[in-house]
Amino acid sequence: MRKVVLYFALALALCADGWKYEKSAGGAVAYTRSVPNSSFKEYKVETEVEATLTQVVAVLMDVRDLPQWVDRCSEAAILKEISPTESITRTVTASPFPLKNREAISHGRLTQNPTTKVVVMESNGRFDYLPLNPKYERVHTVRGRWVLTPKPNGKVHIQMIGHTDPGGVIPGAIANQFVVMIPLNTIKNLRNQIKKEKYAKAKLKYIHE
Repeated sequence: MRKVVLYFALALALCADGWKYEKSAGGAVAYTRSVPNSSFKEYKVETEVEATLTQVVAVLMDVRDLPQWVDRCSEAAILKEISPTESITRTVTASPFPLKNREAISHGRLTQNPTTKVVVMESNGRFDYLPLNPKYERVHTVRGRWVLTPKPNGKVHIQMIGHTDPGGVIPGAIANQFVVMIPLNTIKNLRNQIKKEKYAKAKLKYIHE
């Protein structure tokens, strides 16, 4: 009975923030909500993984290997490293034919609360950072946020929130068909990625367990 009450309390809280439940898959739950003055929905995916904070952060910060697990990501590179926890990155997302692939330039920064140990990684688009490349469609809006919360059972709670305007001529109704599928696939792939030896043995001076 208590679990039922907690479930409805959580559902009401999410509804109050405008979040709508969309789908559960592979231990992850996806929500979406409308964004003022945008045809494209914002998404939120939550899950828990058996890993250390360092493992998860090591995967997120390994930009070169993002195409191995971020769904539809075909290219990724650091354009400028500002510090070990802050950089400008470029990613390319594969689009269905006949659309152009999407190129996104983002400014990302990672922080950790010294008391709670919660890690937050935020990224925001830098549309004008590079000249436009006619081979790609430059993504107009990029906003992303990862929140990693360590749990006492040796797990990490992951919350991923994002909103993207892919640019070009794509009806919102079509783009929104991918707004749940891509992050759910990404979380599924992340579960496998963190098991790799190089992340299990990773050491990061800026992360405190």
